[in-house]
Amino acid sequence: MNDQVFKSFSDVLTKMFDSMFTPLITIAVSLCAIWGVYLGFKYWRAAGDENKLKQAKSALVSFVIGIIVIFAVALAAPLLISSLVEFMSQYN
Repeated sequence: MNDQVFKSFSDVLTKMFDSMFTPLITIAVSLCAIWGVYLGFKYWRAAGDENKLKQAKSALVSFVIGIIVIFAVALAAPLLISSLVEFMSQYN
């Protein structure tokens, strides 16, 4: 019985993640595009001031690192969930 409960829970969790994946990626890409345009504008406006230019460059680097981390997690999450389901199925 315990195995059936876990399998049912894992199926629900997988379906929920699959149904939310595309809308969440769409929202994330839209927000990244908007934020990227804002940071580009900020960089462009800082053309004469060294301090503002340094801050804008730092923000752009953080933005790129953040995008890489977010999408790496988004791609790794389904693999992690399926691996955990398989692992728990073997030991139940």
